[in-house]
Amino acid sequence: MNKEEFDALMLKIEASIGTKMDDKLKASFETLDPALLKSIDENSLKLRNAVKELEGSNKKLVDAQKDQSGTIEALQAQIEKANKNAHLSMKEQVTELLEENKEKLTAMKQGDSKTNIRMTVKAVGDMTFGNAITGLIPAGERESGITRIVRRNPFILELVNVGSITSNLWEWVQQRNAEGDAAMTAEGAKKAQIDFELVLASATVRKVTAFIKVSKEMLDDIPLMESEINQELTEVMNLKIDSQLLNADGSGQNLVGIKENATAFAPGTFATGAANEVSLPNNQDVLRVAINQIAIAEFQANYIVMHPSDAAAMDLGKGSDGHYVLPPYSTSANTIIKGIPIVTNTGMTEGDYLVGDFSKAGVRFREGLVFDVGYENDDFTKNFVTILAEARLVQRVKSNHYPAFVLGDFATDKAAIAKA
Repeated sequence: MNKEEFDALMLKIEASIGTKMDDKLKASFETLDPALLKSIDENSLKLRNAVKELEGSNKKLVDAQKDQSGTIEALQAQIEKANKNAHLSMKEQVTELLEENKEKLTAMKQGDSKTNIRMTVKAVGDMTFGNAITGLIPAGERESGITRIVRRNPFILELVNVGSITSNLWEWVQQRNAEGDAAMTAEGAKKAQIDFELVLASATVRKVTAFIKVSKEMLDDIPLMESEINQELTEVMNLKIDSQLLNADGSGQNLVGIKENATAFAPGTFATGAANEVSLPNNQDVLRVAINQIAIAEFQANYIVMHPSDAAAMDLGKGSDGHYVLPPYSTSANTIIKGIPIVTNTGMTEGDYLVGDFSKAGVRFREGLVFDVGYENDDFTKNFVTILAEARLVQRVKSNHYPAFVLGDFATDKAAIAKA
């Protein structure tokens, strides 16, 4: 190794260690074997390369952390918004959506016929009468003095099993025609055989829609638009859904309602002429026998649904001497029969009742309540805007669960259990 090569090596070593060597240290290096110096040079080069690679990896790691932090922050923002919406009432969500789209509403008012707005309200949990129906009279001058039509409160969604679905078809597999049974078997004897059929069943998602028209001037009045959506569209939509879940017969575009799948009152041993026929039966007696019918079918009833007038009749029932009648299996307020709460609603026909395990009725929303605001036909020339509401959902009661519901009428069923 000549002097020029040695000096170049010293400079490399100084650069690799980041410190300038003094003359004594350089002199000690001159006494080293050239092969060892070459090895030091190679190792120094490897060290520098390793440091560069480490610096590159560290930069990539820092960049990745920045990207991940951005992703996490975006995800946290989405979660916070979802949590916020989960605690907002229907009215509050509509107000927030209208405020968010205020610029688009203004553009529509100024004549932009190409602008359309879609506002999606969180489904299921908020679609209850507790927060969907405000009962407020709009403060806008155009609505002053108007008394709206009084409608009943929807209630079925509060009783049944509610969730969401990602398909337009809800399918399930159920057993039918079971044969055979387990048996005690002797050593060496043939084992007991059982079998059953597996059948695929399904229910189809259906759509509920409604729309109203409002003047372009109303686009500037957020509270008035809010009242239109809450008091008209939301109320009417929820009532139609409620009626479908309870009463629909499955024909055409109708859902299959719970009453369509409920079983008829069958008193069994409580029937007239049977061992447990009932003396002077009343409405409470009919409900108690219906609860028993569900229990012997291996289900547990959790609600009784009836018309308010029938509940009032139970409260007013008196004996021949004028005393009020209250069976021992009923609460003092006559609101619970054998542990099963009574839900009163004018959605039930007066004189009828429905007892059941409502967890066996499943409702799935393909799309929750959605509002679209836009122009239709000659709306633009007439200074009107159309607000359209729609929801898509499906309901089913599995055929093996039909006995979980009993549907009847008090007059007929009291006669069916009366002591001869």
